[in-house]
Amino acid sequence: MSRRASLGFDRRIDLEWLDAAAAQARPGATSAEMRAYLWNLLDGLVSGDKSNSARGKTVTVLHHIWGESDRDAEALRQRALAQLPKSTSDERLALHWAMMVARYPVFTDVAAAAGRLLTLQGAFTLAHLTRRLVAAWGERSTVERAAQRIIRSMVQWRVLTDMATPGIYAGKPHPRKVGPETGMLLVEALLLDSEEQSVPVGQLIGHPAFFPFAVDVNAGHVRSAAQFRVHRQGLDSDFVELRLGRDVGVR
Repeated sequence: MSRRASLGFDRRIDLEWLDAAAAQARPGATSAEMRAYLWNLLDGLVSGDKSNSARGKTVTVLHHIWGESDRDAEALRQRALAQLPKSTSDERLALHWAMMVARYPVFTDVAAAAGRLLTLQGAFTLAHLTRRLVAAWGERSTVERAAQRIIRSMVQWRVLTDMATPGIYAGKPHPRKVGPETGMLLVEALLLDSEEQSVPVGQLIGHPAFFPFAVDVNAGHVRSAAQFRVHRQGLDSDFVELRLGRDVGVR
């Protein structure tokens, strides 16, 4: 089944909640414990007292990002958790970003559309971005809601800013600096998101979904990372894929 069969990410998510979810993803913690903690954390912040309420759905999104993952994303999650304690605030956001890219294809597509539009014209409307999203996801009633809530999350994270006219967004003038170790996890997340087995190295390093970040990563970093395999196609095209099984251990 296509990874883009279900949107899933249709809540506004605050950065503080992402930090809390990541902090709960400690060794030995269970999914039930994380869900209970997040449920209590959101009490009074998000409405609802049922699993299908806004509060319950927000807990589900946060748990899906930082809770136990399927086999493909678990190695990435473990590497991200290992990096969190030594990360700068900018890199911590990038680690959250990597997990959202790996777990929610709609997040990747919204981020990539925003990045392309910002590069082209410096700002964008929600309506324009939604039209681009519909091209990938089809005419669904939930697409506009997902786009709006992801964009509002990005505003709360301070990677986008509201313009004077409602519904228009601009990027921040200074990108967040991300070192090679964290940058490798962003690349890994994109490969997990991709429906292609291998992707050109340059396409990954300069991907528009990374628009908030100045990522200090080059082809040499990719070649030296244990989780990747790089191979040449043609005369001068390097392609990268995740190693077989996608279960290379944490370094």
